Amino acid sequence: MPEYQNVLALYDCRSKQEYIYRTNRVREIAGASCLLADLFMGFFKDKENGFRINAEWKTAAPEKYLEVFNASGLDAEIVYEGGGNLCVIYKNQEIYKKINRALSRNILDRTFGVSIIASSATVTGDFVKDRRNLYLSNALQKNLGAYHTPCNVLPITQVDRVTYQPIVKKEKDRQYTTESEKKMKAYHILFKEKAVTKSEMFKEMFDDMTDKGNDSILAIIYIDGNNMGSKVKAITEGKTEYTDGINALREFSQQTNRDFVENPIDAITERLYALYQENQNDPKEQIKYLFRPIISGGDEITIVCNAHAVPEILETYFETLTSGSDNSACAGVALFHSHAPFADVYRIAEECCESGKNFSHLAGNENKNYIDFHFCHAGITNSLDAIRNAQEKEYTARPYEYQKEWKDFIRYGNKTSSLKRADIKDLGEAIVKGDSYYQEEIRRIKSRDKTGDFEEIYQNAEQLKKYLFDISVVFDLWFAGKE
Repeated sequence: MPEYQNVLALYDCRSKQEYIYRTNRVREIAGASCLLADLFMGFFKDKENGFRINAEWKTAAPEKYLEVFNASGLDAEIVYEGGGNLCVIYKNQEIYKKINRALSRNILDRTFGVSIIASSATVTGDFVKDRRNLYLSNALQKNLGAYHTPCNVLPITQVDRVTYQPIVKKEKDRQYTTESEKKMKAYHILFKEKAVTKSEMFKEMFDDMTDKGNDSILAIIYIDGNNMGSKVKAITEGKTEYTDGINALREFSQQTNRDFVENPIDAITERLYALYQENQNDPKEQIKYLFRPIISGGDEITIVCNAHAVPEILETYFETLTSGSDNSACAGVALFHSHAPFADVYRIAEECCESGKNFSHLAGNENKNYIDFHFCHAGITNSLDAIRNAQEKEYTARPYEYQKEWKDFIRYGNKTSSLKRADIKDLGEAIVKGDSYYQEEIRRIKSRDKTGDFEEIYQNAEQLKKYLFDISVVFDLWFAGKE
C-alpha cells in the first residue's frame, strides 16, 4: 500500500441546539439555524478564502481517489456533508492547521457564539479504518475539548438576561449582544433571499399563525431519524477503498436529506396549502393550517405550526417517509401558548422525541416510528420525565407507535368529536379520580350518545382508558367538531 501524507478531518460544533435556542425570539432562532446550516460550507465555498478547495462533493468520486486528489494540486476537498458534520480530506497536516485557523476566525466573525470541534486522522489508504480512527478522535474531542466562552463582563457592564453576554447595541426598544446581532443579520438575509418565507403559508411572527386572543396555541414538532449510525456503518461495511467508501457516503447523505427533509417538507407544504385554499372564505379555519420550518437538514426537522395542524403534518410526514422504504423516525410535539418561552418548549419537544426513541430501541421495535406529545399548560420548570411522573404517567398511552397505535388514537378521537367538550373533559378528570368514576362517566356519556359513534369506545372502555385520557388533553385542538 502506498504511503500518504493526507489528513482526513471531521468538523462538528458543540451545543448546536443550545446556540439556536438560547433566545426566545423567533427571528434570532431562524437566523441561528441559518448560520449553523451553512457553518462550514460558507467558508469552504468561498473562492476568496486563500486556499484551493474543491467544495463540490455531490458528484461521484473518481477511481483511485487518493492518487487523483494528490495529483490535483488542491489543498483540500470536501468528502461529504451530512448530519450536521463535514468531512474533508487535506493535502497534509500543515495545510489542515492553516485552514483550521482561517476557518475558526471566519466562524467567530460570522456567529460569535459557536464553538467548533475539529477532529483528524492520518490517511492510511484503508477507508474503513481511517473513518473509525476519525470518529474515535471526534469522540475524544467532544469529551475533552474546551468549551468556548465568548466574553467575560465587568460588574458595570449591562448584560443580556438570558445569555449574560454584554449588550453592544440598542435600537428602539430592543437590545442586542454581538451574538444576537449576528443572528438577526443572518435572519434578514434569509428573509430577503428565500422567497418561501414571503409566502402566505409561512408567517414571520408566531402570533400571525394563531387566532390571537381566542385560540393562541402553537406546536413545535421535532422529528429525528432512527438508527442512522447503524445505517452508515452498514453502507460502508467492507468498503476499504476510498472511492467505494466515499461514493457510498455521498449517495447516502443525499438520499437521507431527500427522504427525511426535502420530500416530507414538500408534501406537508402541498397538503396544508390545499387545506388553506379550501378555507379561503373562513379565515378562522384557514389560519389552522399555517406552519413554518425552523430547522431542516440531514435526518431531522423542526417545524412550528398552528397546533390544529399537527395530525395532518405528522400523517403526511410519516406516510411520505415510509413510502417504499424502511426509513423510520420519532416525532416529539410540544403544544404551547404563543408567548411561552420558546427555548423551554423546544426542550420538551426534544424530550418527547427521545421518549419515542427509547421505545424504538427495544427489541422488536426496530424500524418503527413513534410519536409523543405534551401540552405545556404553564411555566416549564422540570424535564418531561419529571412532569409526566408527577402528573400523567399512570394515565397516558404516550408514546404511540405510528402505524397502529397512533392511527387508532386518531380514529377513536374522531369518534368522540360529536360529543360535548364538557363530556370529554369530565371523562379525563374521572380517569384521574379512579376507576369507579371512570366507569360511571362512560355510562353517562353512552346514555347521551345520539349518533352511535361512542358505541365502539363503550364496548372497549377498559382497553381504551389511556387513549381517552390523551384524547381529553388535545380534544379542543384535534378532534372537536371533526366528522
